[in-house]
Amino acid sequence: HNNDAVEMMLEASSLQEFAEAGVTFAGYDNTTLYYQDTNPINEVRDITTPKLVLNAVDDPCCMIDNLYEASPYAQHEGKTFAQMIRETKRGLIAVTYTGSHCPFLCTRNRWLPFVNDPVTGGWMLNNWSDQVAIEYYRAALDVYGSRRFL
Repeated sequence: HNNDAVEMMLEASSLQEFAEAGVTFAGYDNTTLYYQDTNPINEVRDITTPKLVLNAVDDPCCMIDNLYEASPYAQHEGKTFAQMIRETKRGLIAVTYTGSHCPFLCTRNRWLPFVNDPVTGGWMLNNWSDQVAIEYYRAALDVYGSRRFL
């Protein structure tokens, strides 16, 4: 337990301040190490499976401008995050105007935001980004078949 960190989190005036105040609870002494170890961009070049990156222009957390900024990490050689994903063999970035951070909910022509889950047969939120991801990975399976993604 870290009372100082809890107090800083409670006094945070932004999501960024809140996250940075709480790195100690993730086992890190500082934000630099936390971001260095947990930022997925540091591993993107090594991912061999197909990957779909979906980013909305109105996302308040993963702001669209960040996609086109040069990475601050030396190993990325000044490339933007978009460039690094573009250079991977099986990466695709889809940018939408709306969707916020995670919801991407769609209630068009429906009175409840639920649909039948095409994978499990159960119910799921009518989240159009989930539908897009399912279609993308089904298409990847059609293209690559039983071949391994190595």
